[in-house]
Amino acid sequence: MRAAQHEVRMGGRNPVRAVVGGLRGDLSDPLFRNAYALVANGAFTGLLGLAYWTLGAFLYDEDPGIVGRNWAAVQAIMFVGGVTMLNFLLIRFLPQTARNAKRLVLTCYGVGSAGAVLLGLGFLLVVPSRAPVYERLDGWAPGLAFLALAVAWNLFNQQEAVFTGLRRAAWVPVVNLVFGLVKLLLLVVLALTLHPEDGVVLSWFIPVLVALAPVNALIFRRLLPRHREDNYGRGERPTHRDILRYFGGGYLGGVFQYASISLIPVVVASRLQDDAVNAYFQMAWALGIMLELLAITLSLSLTVEGAFDGSELAAHTRAALRRTFMLMTPTVALVVVACPFALELLGHRYAEEGAPLLQLLAVAILPKALIELYVGVLRVRSRTRMIAVLQGARFLGVLALVPLLFDGADLVTIGLVVLGVNVVIAAAVLPSLRRACVSPAPVAVSTGGV
Repeated sequence: MRAAQHEVRMGGRNPVRAVVGGLRGDLSDPLFRNAYALVANGAFTGLLGLAYWTLGAFLYDEDPGIVGRNWAAVQAIMFVGGVTMLNFLLIRFLPQTARNAKRLVLTCYGVGSAGAVLLGLGFLLVVPSRAPVYERLDGWAPGLAFLALAVAWNLFNQQEAVFTGLRRAAWVPVVNLVFGLVKLLLLVVLALTLHPEDGVVLSWFIPVLVALAPVNALIFRRLLPRHREDNYGRGERPTHRDILRYFGGGYLGGVFQYASISLIPVVVASRLQDDAVNAYFQMAWALGIMLELLAITLSLSLTVEGAFDGSELAAHTRAALRRTFMLMTPTVALVVVACPFALELLGHRYAEEGAPLLQLLAVAILPKALIELYVGVLRVRSRTRMIAVLQGARFLGVLALVPLLFDGADLVTIGLVVLGVNVVIAAAVLPSLRRACVSPAPVAVSTGGV
């Protein structure tokens, strides 16, 4: 109801006062407060990411192949660490769990880390010997470092889900702002002095390793005890059976979603023979994914607030839908117009090769936002099979069409594939999303839970 009231307040006579009043109202609503924190995180991440890769292009301007090889390793670590994280469980069930919230977090950390090690071992056994861009990962020492960094990336990302699930998403941009600034500083130091060949990889993951201890001290010593104190005995609790039932389809959907972000660039990189072209592709892809994360934020906040209070799901869905397109439409237009000029700063080939791809990826965010909002509704309803079907159709559609249509040189083909697949799936879910805005189904939660 509060979300709907805020929408009404936005319509005041004085536009400035209406905007200020609407913003104040939004910040008093956990749906928008947490969503705006995640949007701010996406904006900081995007700006710092652009600065990082701009700096990297200048520091390695004589050999862009180093950037291409490093970025391929970063993407592989992010894929292994990311596809094994259990953020979907933390975001869905932490809002409802009080007494055993700490145990839920530790279980997700342990299972996610073990999964990262097993998947990383499989990757090291198969990929480096077959794809030249990954040959620096071959051997015991690089292999052990790869596994350690994959586990660290897994935990670093699960921390963000813990903040979001605890309705403390304001910590996410704080952590990532510090991470991004330290990453920039380390890139300069490593590229110019200590370790230029691996400067990108090391500058990316050393801050991740350092951040794990203080961030988790905050989570376990302060935020989780406060969450238990504030929510103990409130409302219905999920049972172990609810969580296990959610796990299968939810995990599969999460795997498909993350693989669509991280595995696709691995596939593209393995098909390229020119490391410099990979640098142009990865730059555009990374910026496109940052935009995609903006589209996901309101879906995550919708999941948390829907799980916290299912009676408000329809109102929250309508409000999230309006606010998503209010924010995303001008953002996409700005990127489409400005990216050719911005990428020209990195070098003419970055603009020539990367700008058309980035423009298509930006436009593809709009249909993706519809898909993500509907997935948020499905998470609240615990309809994990449908989540897996939607995320799987998107991922497998792109994964099948890219190798079929991409000739290894024209990067625009990749953008057209992503846009086409998003449009088809968004058209399929739109009728169901409209119904969810009017009369959502009851939230499936048992009583007497954890």
